[in-house]
Amino acid sequence: MKKLAIFLITFLLYIQAADSQGCIAIRNLPGSFGQFAQLGYTQSTDKWMMNLSTRYFESSKLLSGKKDITYVAPNINLYESTINIGITRMINSDWSIAMDVPVEANSVGSPDPSGVRHTVHDFGIGDIRLTVYRWLIKAENARKGNIQIGLGLKFPTGNDNAQDYYYLDPAHPNEPSGIAPIHSSLQLGDGGTGINTEINGYYMFNDKISASGNFFYLINPANQNGVSSFFPGTDQATIDLWTKARANTNTIPDNYTFRIGGNFAFKRLVATAGLRFEGAPAHDLLGQNDGFRQAGHIYSFEPGVQYKFKRGLLYTNITVPFSSKTVQTVPDKRISEITGKYSISAGHFANVLFYAGYAFTF
Repeated sequence: MKKLAIFLITFLLYIQAADSQGCIAIRNLPGSFGQFAQLGYTQSTDKWMMNLSTRYFESSKLLSGKKDITYVAPNINLYESTINIGITRMINSDWSIAMDVPVEANSVGSPDPSGVRHTVHDFGIGDIRLTVYRWLIKAENARKGNIQIGLGLKFPTGNDNAQDYYYLDPAHPNEPSGIAPIHSSLQLGDGGTGINTEINGYYMFNDKISASGNFFYLINPANQNGVSSFFPGTDQATIDLWTKARANTNTIPDNYTFRIGGNFAFKRLVATAGLRFEGAPAHDLLGQNDGFRQAGHIYSFEPGVQYKFKRGLLYTNITVPFSSKTVQTVPDKRISEITGKYSISAGHFANVLFYAGYAFTF
């Protein structure tokens, strides 16, 4: 039973995803927090792990700060679906290296001026992540708990300038008015090479009850990716204002996620519950803060369930936000200074988020 509990707790550190929850630019990052450390704890001879996971959410709620302004842009629905392929190589009981490759399908549906509904979308490989992990306590001394650190790179493999047709002429609703970039939150990538940092840990109270925590921060030193931030049909006055505020192209923002949770084992079945805090800051750790970004943060409750097989684990969880808000960005402050009126970017947020996956060693 103890080996089973250790297997499950250490795997919990692996499957916690750092994914976006809406129109604020929390990048749709592949995969995971932490690593699959059961190899060092259960004397397994397996050296590889494959993690296949899927994630889906739909968003229709628009917030400005904490204020719900969905009525300003009703009937707009964002959809994001990701299949992530994660593979980990265990070097020894302390070190491992992991690569995550996301395949994404994103879209937004909205009515044109005549009321006819259209959808713009993109599909392809997102930003690939490569991370090296190290457990700080030797496996033989870490039966109760351990802390793991991770450091890696996020590569700009996802298209940050995916474009589609827009329909803006009410007299000809079925004829495209032109082609333009889709919204930044739905792009396959952000256009920058990032540095991803992680801290993961767990503590076992007994064979059935344990706690785990995860911290992830993506550092994006680059400033802007050069992709236009203007929605087709934007009036010239807005274009001039945003250009003056240096918000006329998309930014390459930092992202962060923090999660703490408890895990309750019942033989092969494990119930999980956690609290998640994630967001995109208005000010990056490195580099400048120009460009259009929808910064903000989300607090969520995250229940889940897992089932262990002989050499694998099936899992699913639901992320339910209970507090969300956007925050004022540097370009927002410039617009406020220029116009003399308070400005803050709005953003769509998911009502609920679904994850499911299967991981196995070989």
